[in-house]
Amino acid sequence: MMDVIRSHSARVRAADPLAGDQDELPDWPERTIRAHGGVGVVTVDQIDPGSVRASWSPLIVHRLQARVSGPDPEAALGALVDRWLAGLRGTGPGHSLTVSWPSRDTAPVRALATRGFGPISVTAVRPLRQRSAPVPGVRPATAGDLDALVKLYEGLVAYDAQFGWVAVRPSTPARLRELVAGEVLPLEWCWVAEAGGRVAGCLIMQPPERSGWIARSLNAGPAAYLSVMYVDPSVRGRGMGTALTETAHGHAAASGAAWSVLHHALPNPLSTPFWARRGYRPLLTQWVRHLQ
Repeated sequence: MMDVIRSHSARVRAADPLAGDQDELPDWPERTIRAHGGVGVVTVDQIDPGSVRASWSPLIVHRLQARVSGPDPEAALGALVDRWLAGLRGTGPGHSLTVSWPSRDTAPVRALATRGFGPISVTAVRPLRQRSAPVPGVRPATAGDLDALVKLYEGLVAYDAQFGWVAVRPSTPARLRELVAGEVLPLEWCWVAEAGGRVAGCLIMQPPERSGWIARSLNAGPAAYLSVMYVDPSVRGRGMGTALTETAHGHAAASGAAWSVLHHALPNPLSTPFWARRGYRPLLTQWVRHLQ
């Protein structure tokens, strides 16, 4: 097992030295599967439909954490996925399968595509080298912006729900309001931009001390996590998203962060080119398959 993991880690490191968390697997023997050249740990998440997590995921998610080695990593990953699929029990509509893979380690991923998996989202990263000046038209959010922030956040969830992983639940409005009021405004960095006297865009970023859950995916640091950026469709194309992003990058750099990390939906025709223009590049790709 350790030989496979070491070989996997070395191949990934050669493809992308920034991709972290590839040199180990959880020590869960009862959840470990093996195939020739591959080893993985399988888990199942059953998400409370009334929780905030339910807005960002299907309710039952089967996960495979995989490591593959040898001269044919595609064959090794394929054999491991086949073993995983053969062992699934009690699955049906509403269940989804997911595998996260280092984006630049492209040799194995045909094994996922040929088994019905498709890339749905990416963890993207960019360095924060410059401390830019404050951007006119952008200001820190206050408690008085709560209603506007929740409305924009709901807009983001509704838009991303089109692409097959995020979902608008009956609980979504209440959970987002609780999140913004209880965590975002008091504990995180949040900015708004106005147009015509109203809040029309927002950006939320978790400082490094709250970003440890994602920072381990990166072989560098400190990292801040850009969790939300949304601009009302009526004012897009005016540079508001760029202004919000530059403000966040400058503040994070001035606060000691060296990297910014975010997730975006790959099928989203707006976010993929926007974040590429902002200097972000893929680190991890989430491949998914929805069961019918």
